[in-house]
Amino acid sequence: MKIQTFVVGKLRTNCYLVYDENSLEASVVDPGGDYQKIKTFLDENQLKLKNIFLTHGHFDHILAVAQLREATGARVVIHKADAGMLETADDNMYMSIMSEPFRRVKADILLSGGEKTKVGTVEAQFLHTPGHTPGSVCIFMDNVIFTGDTLFKNDIGRTDLEGGSELDMKYSLRSLYDLEDDYILYPGHYNSTTLFAEKKNNPYLRDAGIRGYEL
Repeated sequence: MKIQTFVVGKLRTNCYLVYDENSLEASVVDPGGDYQKIKTFLDENQLKLKNIFLTHGHFDHILAVAQLREATGARVVIHKADAGMLETADDNMYMSIMSEPFRRVKADILLSGGEKTKVGTVEAQFLHTPGHTPGSVCIFMDNVIFTGDTLFKNDIGRTDLEGGSELDMKYSLRSLYDLEDDYILYPGHYNSTTLFAEKKNNPYLRDAGIRGYEL
């Protein structure tokens, strides 16, 4: 499994392209803009985009979804609680920040949490982690977690936006804290880190673990 990182859009969102060098099948996580940059990499490496995985529905994570789906036929996968954001700019805080047209798109697969699917030879599993948005998810692949805006290096995503919940975030962080294995974390913004490092250094994750929120 290879991972190519793109920093895209005005809010510098991390977009990840995950692909298998043998089958050349690929999935993209959070294509939040810069469609041409992503498409060029796919074409130059002869990759076949199969999935568009979204950790949540905020506009800075979805702006290239419609174009990628139209160009490749890849299926759009998002939690059912955030699916409406793919079709409504108002729910995305979009109009107050961006000027380009908002391209609406419908999801192909609606998640509830716990689902699994194949990415080449690798299994992807989705964990529902509400807090930043009602439909936020973390995506597990091998020893990697794509955490979206749930967990950052030494920080977490905001819970004061529409649909956010501080209490839900605490429960979600507890579910991540309780994982026994170490993972490489690829967040929606900023640098990658590891789960063990965040258990030690991230005050929000550590607090969620120490306080023992019941799941």
